Amino acid sequence: MLENNKKLELLREKADNVTLNVGDIIIDHIAHMRGILIKRIRHIDMVEDDVYLWEIKLFKNNNSDYTETIMEEQGLKFSIAIGTVEWYSVEDGKLSNEK
Repeated sequence: MLENNKKLELLREKADNVTLNVGDIIIDHIAHMRGILIKRIRHIDMVEDDVYLWEIKLFKNNNSDYTETIMEEQGLKFSIAIGTVEWYSVEDGKLSNEK
């Protein structure tokens, strides 16, 4: 149990070190889609206080058609920390798995 708590804490730390920016690119390996972060949205929640969401344009493989979606920021950061989503930051020019 302590080992699982330690692993979870390491994932939280890794997620906390992710700073998302407009223009960042994500690659979702589960949905087989690529996306561009378009806009950060602040949402005030009575229970959670401030929650941040991201408007994302998603592209399926090599298709030029896209869909727009909204993702909760903390969930996206955890997906990056876990590795199901790769993240290319416009700030440092590296994919998340290159760090």
